[in-house]
Amino acid sequence: MRFVNIQAVFLLIAIFMISCGESADTYIRTAEVKMKVEKYDEAVQELEKAIELNEKSYIIWTLKGRAHFMNNNFQAALSDFDKAIELNPKAELAYYFRSLSRFYSGDINNAISDISKTIEINPSNDSAFVMRATYYSNIDSLTVAENDLKRALELNPVNTQAYFEMGAVYVVVSEYEKAIEYYEKVVKLDPNFAEAYINMGVCYSELGDYMASVQSYSKAIELQPNLGLAYYNRAFSKVELGDKIGACNDWSKAGELGITDAYTIINENCK
Repeated sequence: MRFVNIQAVFLLIAIFMISCGESADTYIRTAEVKMKVEKYDEAVQELEKAIELNEKSYIIWTLKGRAHFMNNNFQAALSDFDKAIELNPKAELAYYFRSLSRFYSGDINNAISDISKTIEINPSNDSAFVMRATYYSNIDSLTVAENDLKRALELNPVNTQAYFEMGAVYVVVSEYEKAIEYYEKVVKLDPNFAEAYINMGVCYSELGDYMASVQSYSKAIELQPNLGLAYYNRAFSKVELGDKIGACNDWSKAGELGITDAYTIINENCK
């Protein structure tokens, strides 16, 4: 799943000087640089220094939670977001990222509660509506998810993730032509959105248009050559087109890229 606008937390930098103090801001700016180059442990260290100077800043706690989140340390992230919300019960981004941390920790009900709080604080946050739709899709509440996505698109008609998730909703209910319409909107807005091409490939395959399916998977591979799933799925469409050699080559590549199920298929079909 491709999450949206997680870089939005950097918008907080404009108010760091006011809320954190200049000395703390030096550590914050260093942490920001570390996070951009994915040195999350080092970012946490810088933010801990900032907290020593200003432990009452919910912004610093939110940033530290985000650094932990990006490092897949969800429990530490939750603790930091809890502190941020304790300091500021209307800390929108703290609720947003705490919802993500809870979702990845398997706590989807509280994830929904947090993202709903985000929306309560800022009803114009289109990304929050998309995120809540994603959560509801994961528990098969598709009508609720669809309504949230429609609201997101009302707020932001160029939200590519909203179109992408809407396509996924229609895939689940087997409305493949409708799903393709939304994926086409995605790639029109973002021609490099490889996952949309993969999902289009799935839809075309389900509709029996294997040539279009192969073309969609090939476009995804062109954009991201290491997408094992694109090779794996393209192989099945190639089989339907009578290209067994091409299919076996694709399964082999998928296996190299970590999709181990491909080797079982190779042993059964490519001797």
